[in-house]
Amino acid sequence: MLSVTMDALTEMFSDEEEIEEPSPSVEYQTKKFEQFQGEIDGSFTAMQTSFDYLKKTITNNPERILFDAENIIVLGNLATYTVPLNAILSRLRNPFAGGSGLQATKTTKKGELKGKETTVCIQPDYQNVSDLPGCDILDSYFLMLLNDDKFIHLPPHQPLRRAMLVLYGLCVSPASASMKTWIESTTAAEFKPEEAAVEIKGTNGWKWRVTDCNPLVHGFTIWFKKKNQRKWTKVIEDSSNFEYSYHYDDVISMLDLLSDSPRVLIEDEMYASDEYFMREVAKHHQPVAQRLENEEARRAAS
Repeated sequence: MLSVTMDALTEMFSDEEEIEEPSPSVEYQTKKFEQFQGEIDGSFTAMQTSFDYLKKTITNNPERILFDAENIIVLGNLATYTVPLNAILSRLRNPFAGGSGLQATKTTKKGELKGKETTVCIQPDYQNVSDLPGCDILDSYFLMLLNDDKFIHLPPHQPLRRAMLVLYGLCVSPASASMKTWIESTTAAEFKPEEAAVEIKGTNGWKWRVTDCNPLVHGFTIWFKKKNQRKWTKVIEDSSNFEYSYHYDDVISMLDLLSDSPRVLIEDEMYASDEYFMREVAKHHQPVAQRLENEEARRAAS
């Protein structure tokens, strides 16, 4: 048994990679420098090859990849993207400077450079991104921006979806079809861009409607219909008046709240929702009003 065990151990160790022993000798130092030089030369060759692909992408899209004095402008199918030239060149000149990854890109409505804008940070879908030449990353980035209407549906690109929502809201836009797919696949809501609205069933037989068509309203306007009610009743003029409005600054967060309302306003802990919203709904629903009265009585007693 002992001989078998020793044989197995010998075979196991013989399969391991031989550990390199460094040496101060001229031969060893020369060999290591030549290896280092070879790696550098290989990276330069890879960068030149990757730049050829990037150049091909740019020259094949002369109407959609444009240069101004300080930026590269990419005209996507959903929006316009402005990429600062200096940020790209400085990262390529000195990859050790600044953070890792691509910087956020200024995003404006399709065909526009001014007006409402937001930023979007899209990272190429590579597992070994740190091993790729910089121009490979740029080439992939530009291709993603050119085909934003396709990449917006991929799971990793949540920032792109939210950027389109910030730019266009719920109104009809170049991103409406993509937004409809996203919203209706991730929530139980129905998106109606022609009405600048999204509707979702709540609890207790309620149905909710969220709109953002009023240019004087900074957030969302919220409506409801109770069971057997034919017309919508406006309950919130502007959701930016919520005490914790930053929790509900996008329609997905708003729909998450409404899908569980008014139940959540009656039964859950006070912090489960926004008290401003609760007080407005209480004007139309006695159980919520009773819950607030009970809370105020409890506070007074304590």
